[in-house]
Amino acid sequence: MVACETRRPVDLLPDREASSLAEWLAKRPGIEVICRGRAPFFAEGATAGAPQAVQVADRWHLWHHLGQAAERPVAHHRQCLRVLIPEPAGKETDDPTPPEDPPPSPWKSDRFANRIRARHVTVHALLEAGHSRRSIGRRLHMTHRTVTSLADAARPEDLLRGQWQHNRTSALEECKPYLDERWGEGCTNAWELWEEITPLGYQGSYGIVSA
Repeated sequence: MVACETRRPVDLLPDREASSLAEWLAKRPGIEVICRGRAPFFAEGATAGAPQAVQVADRWHLWHHLGQAAERPVAHHRQCLRVLIPEPAGKETDDPTPPEDPPPSPWKSDRFANRIRARHVTVHALLEAGHSRRSIGRRLHMTHRTVTSLADAARPEDLLRGQWQHNRTSALEECKPYLDERWGEGCTNAWELWEEITPLGYQGSYGIVSA
């Protein structure tokens, strides 16, 4: 138990039972406001032990739950995000050095490369803001290995070079890094994964993906 005004502990309940909370509150009839969490025993105990008190939620829980509620639809629609398209080659600049040719995309479209660039920008922005790599992984639902790869790369192009030099052993081989990443994010629906990699150039069957 913590006093809201002083933010200092005043007592420690023996357990998380509603009866214990109600008994503690009944001995202190002067309580007017109870700041509690969402656990059922908090609500039951507060109502029984201090029916005259107003029950409220603290700011931390409000912001925390609001952040969780906003994060879910954003994560669900992550595929809708797009990165800025680079300036077209040939645009006049003050730099006489010709622009470096971009590395060939491993996919028939640039969707995979754009996804890597967007994540690279996001991870480095959070690092500059002072977030740790583990907190970034939790925030973006990435594995620690993925965050480390993005954080250690000075440019997103470094992650796109030299990764597709091996011989192709199956129709699914080139898609495995993408599938591993999506699996780490929690997408384990084979049909959904098959639908995602088909526009990226995969021409195999759904059965191979499912297997």
